[in-house]
Amino acid sequence: MVRIARVAGSLLVALMLALTALPVAPAQAQQSRLCFAEVPDCIEGRFAEYWQQNGGLPVFGFPISPARQESVGGGQFLVQTFERNRFELHPENARPYDVLLGRLGVDRLAQLGRPWEGQPKAPVASRAGCQYFGETQHLVCDQILSYWSSNGLNLDGRRGFSAAESLALFGLPITEAAVENGSDGKPYLTQWFERARFELHPEVGPNAVLLGLLGREVGGGGNTTPTTPPASDVPAPVNARINPSSGPAGTTFAGQGLGFKPGEQVGVYVTRPDQSVDGAPFQVGAGSDGNTEEVRYTSGVSSQRGVWAMTFEGVSSGRKAIAYFRVTAPAEPPPGDSSVPASVNAEVTPTAGPGGTVFQMRGSGFKAGERIGVYVTGPDQSVFGAPFQVSADGAGVSDVVTFSSQPDFPKGIYAVTFEGVSSGHKAIAYFRIV
Repeated sequence: MVRIARVAGSLLVALMLALTALPVAPAQAQQSRLCFAEVPDCIEGRFAEYWQQNGGLPVFGFPISPARQESVGGGQFLVQTFERNRFELHPENARPYDVLLGRLGVDRLAQLGRPWEGQPKAPVASRAGCQYFGETQHLVCDQILSYWSSNGLNLDGRRGFSAAESLALFGLPITEAAVENGSDGKPYLTQWFERARFELHPEVGPNAVLLGLLGREVGGGGNTTPTTPPASDVPAPVNARINPSSGPAGTTFAGQGLGFKPGEQVGVYVTRPDQSVDGAPFQVGAGSDGNTEEVRYTSGVSSQRGVWAMTFEGVSSGRKAIAYFRVTAPAEPPPGDSSVPASVNAEVTPTAGPGGTVFQMRGSGFKAGERIGVYVTGPDQSVFGAPFQVSADGAGVSDVVTFSSQPDFPKGIYAVTFEGVSSGHKAIAYFRIV
């Protein structure tokens, strides 16, 4: 049976909620060396372990320098800079305090000529929905306080995070919340902490707080442009599983978060290799075993190549689960006829590919806002309709539709027809399975 999935708006990827759950995977050992095609530097040893245990890609980002000896506070220590933070190895300290994080929030404000000591203090010491930090005389409120409280370094091995564990990861607030331009140059409600900058991103989700790329901004040194990378690994999932863990652009990746409160609602978002983030337009529920429903992410043919992260975050518990996967270049079709008729009032990407390819298409020329039926004609001229209708936008262009082919599908030319319900206008997208 051919699976057709609707993609909201004009996005070329889909976050799709499935009805089945994946079986629970056994716990995986931490990897002692992590290398990525996106950057030339690897993470090794204790730094690799620490990166995986305490948030990975969404919290720290990729390494942007090699590990090297640097002067820190009058001593020489092994240091490595990441897109969002800096690791310092202090072997004189017992675990987990042997890895300390740089005060990049303080450093970046100093670079900008805004030393934190001179920032305006909170006008009051108490406000509903806020916590006052007397050490720096700042209030942390609402979504930013929730994020600060529900994330941290797991110092005691217990579920959840204490104030000391949140403090260890982010440090104290050093500004009040205010609207500032974020790492992407766009304005967000922003608050600075000793080791991080929090940005409220409503386009990802109503309560989505992301961390600024302070490692990049402060300057980590080293070459961040990939050359010929070493053999690359996908980081081990944390409280999660995903299948497959790697696949060519067009692959559907199915992920599941583990260990949440039974019945808890869980938010979902994906972090791309360039550290941009997409939020799912839904939340999933945790079952009686604490494991979430399955979430499927269908990568587009033009999706960024590299390591992605699918993050599950409990709404009430703040628990996080991260499933990593790699998107590689699309498979080259085998030799053979790849010709197709020209599409009519439509576009499709790619126009040919082997079984297993995901084809993406949309029609044009419809009435603004019109409902549009969709049906498929196979190489044997059998016809079946999609279990949905799509809509035309203000310019008369339909939502994007994906056609997820399977390896055993018949070879030949397929046609996906878009037909306006009120206008009768038709658009036909042709593609070939080779």
